[in-house]
Amino acid sequence: MTGPFQADSRYPTFRVALHWGVVALIVTQWLTSGAIHRTHGTLLPPSAIDLLLHAAHNYSGMTIGLLVGIRVLLRLFKPIPSAQLQPAILRRLSAAVHWGIYASLLAQASTGFVAAYLWGGAGRVHVFLWNVTLTLTAIHVAAALFHAVRRDGVLSRMLPAFSGFRFGQSRAPTRARPLTRI
Repeated sequence: MTGPFQADSRYPTFRVALHWGVVALIVTQWLTSGAIHRTHGTLLPPSAIDLLLHAAHNYSGMTIGLLVGIRVLLRLFKPIPSAQLQPAILRRLSAAVHWGIYASLLAQASTGFVAAYLWGGAGRVHVFLWNVTLTLTAIHVAAALFHAVRRDGVLSRMLPAFSGFRFGQSRAPTRARPLTRI
């Protein structure tokens, strides 16, 4: 079954790159988060690798905040049409989850910065927001899998063009998008 979306309904390459770049940075955050506890409050001095992981965690978090800020600005000032052939309730739920992810990531980047450089007490809020982010991300991934099973073309809108996956899309070749379109 081919999906209702044409190749032109794909997200622009820049936005796809922003999305997957943030995903990669979130994985980096998860992998480096253990070093935070080992560099604070221990009786032993932290190892050089823990200090490096801690720095990678901090700078990845700041980069996430910047990239999500760009995504929010693009979404506000250059919106992409929603999947109009989807039921209204799915469009509303999608918007709520997306805006929730944006808000939790921006708040997490902010509280991480505050905890690292201004006031360590913000760390508890930062950890709470990590759980919110994980919950919203799990809902987002579940929705992507739902669309993959339905083969309705929604998932293909955000997959990288080089991935070869076109859930719900025809196998016909598509024209390349210019990189300048944001």
